[in-house]
Amino acid sequence: MTDRRADLIIQGRIATLAGDRGFGWVEAIAIGSGRILAAGRATEIAVLAGQRTRTWHLSPGEVVLPAITDAHLHLLTAAQEATEVALGDAPDRAAILARIHERAQRMNAQGDDGWLVGHGWSLDRMGSWPTADDLDRVAPGRPVSLVSHDHHSRWVSRAALRAAGIDAATSDPEGGLIRRGDRGEPSGLLHEHATKLVFAVIPRMSDARLEAALAEYAARLAAFGVVAAQDPGELGDDAQLRWGPTFYRRLATAGRLPLRVASSIRPEQLEAAVARGFRSGERVAAASADDPAASQVAARYRGGWLKLFADGALGSRSAALLAPYEVEDDWRRPVGGPAGMLLEPAQVLGELAGRASAAGIAVQIHGIGDAAVRTALDILATLPSVSGDVRHRVEHAQLIDPTDIGRFGASGIVASVQPCHLAGDAPMARAAWGARTAWTFPLRSLSDRGAILAFGTDAPVESADPWPGIALAVSRAASPWVDSDGPFHPDQAIDLAQAIRGACLGPASSAGEMDRGRLVAGCRADLIVVDAAALDEPVRSSGALTVARPSATLFDGEIVHRAEGFGR
Repeated sequence: MTDRRADLIIQGRIATLAGDRGFGWVEAIAIGSGRILAAGRATEIAVLAGQRTRTWHLSPGEVVLPAITDAHLHLLTAAQEATEVALGDAPDRAAILARIHERAQRMNAQGDDGWLVGHGWSLDRMGSWPTADDLDRVAPGRPVSLVSHDHHSRWVSRAALRAAGIDAATSDPEGGLIRRGDRGEPSGLLHEHATKLVFAVIPRMSDARLEAALAEYAARLAAFGVVAAQDPGELGDDAQLRWGPTFYRRLATAGRLPLRVASSIRPEQLEAAVARGFRSGERVAAASADDPAASQVAARYRGGWLKLFADGALGSRSAALLAPYEVEDDWRRPVGGPAGMLLEPAQVLGELAGRASAAGIAVQIHGIGDAAVRTALDILATLPSVSGDVRHRVEHAQLIDPTDIGRFGASGIVASVQPCHLAGDAPMARAAWGARTAWTFPLRSLSDRGAILAFGTDAPVESADPWPGIALAVSRAASPWVDSDGPFHPDQAIDLAQAIRGACLGPASSAGEMDRGRLVAGCRADLIVVDAAALDEPVRSSGALTVARPSATLFDGEIVHRAEGFGR
């Protein structure tokens, strides 16, 4: 027990997540200089009170948990997309086109003839693949670029195609597809790596605007109880590494990074990153080294992983499978072949991963279909570990062949999963994958075989709200399909404590940050106060856990979110 006086003592029902399982309940914690000084019985902690110590007495209806780390949040993309036209809640083709037309009309009225950008449409809600002609009818003459819900397809107008120099003579890039009409002319749909052709010509947001957007988005995350994000980077042409880690490092050094970030690089950035000495787990020093507050902010940045892509996604029917898709109808045939597509040959992925690992950069590989997951495991299992205990990871791991499940725990490879995807993907998986869905998001099997689970939201693909995903990991049920189809393979559900650990502790452990994700002595004082009903009531699709909101969020021991009515 420390002899230091606490800045804050919290008494009540507190989940520390100490130990290997369960909640690790204690009666009180003491906080000083942004860290947990001690956790234990209320009488033990009370002796750490001094004249200036504040004390919070939780009500019986309140619980303290560690704050959440989102293990897969495209942070800069999400901050930018918050300013774009959002199509995710538009129910059908007509509503989607109407929303695009409304934004175009507003831009016309403002004299803005620039790009109309947006996100969130999906093939299933459109009813068929959309075309450039659709956009030219509602936004004539305007360059339009709209990424799909899963961010693996881009729907663009004729003006956007011209700006990118894409015509009938343009070849499909490696790992990408330009959808075409009967005469070979581009139809307005770009898949996978072909999406970069248009992304490269869309004007970037200025650094000042991006910093402001990031600050606003971080405040939204804090209201969800999220104080840290692991950003797997953006699709783009930033080979010189101007954004991503460079942007976050600059903010951290200046004392302006509003949340913890582990920032990854993409393959096109690997050469520049190695030349600059980028490493997984790297840190930066504050501009004012003798300023404790500035040093605390600088410590929020860490170097992430090299992000590679093995396959596409279920929504775009480009996830790579070991056996062909169940063909639903002609317009939903898989992209790249009957079993989807690997975006890069395994040899290329392996060479990139080896170069990164040799330079001290851990590797994360996007793998959604069972063939892609196996390819990722084959590659990652051969890599040495990197310094700082930053672990190699498979991102998404939605469909896993049962013979591969034990390889995660045996090799120390993290399963970075987003249970929130179950809400939208369960009906598609049943139709496209058939009986194989028994091994879709096999969380229980992964956990039983010793895998580290790191939960994320994949925002902006999904909402950054982590609570529906936590609930889905336990219930395997979401409205409206649960009423007709029942829970989605409930034998793969995990218990609530495991789910909370996946949201709080697993991401920190995967990044080698052993001083986060728990509320034990020495750990950072990142915590949330939530309604006890979220943990006490049965977990269901519209229950208290699904709609949970912190009444307070503490970050480095300071309040960064306080709900109305929180009186302390």
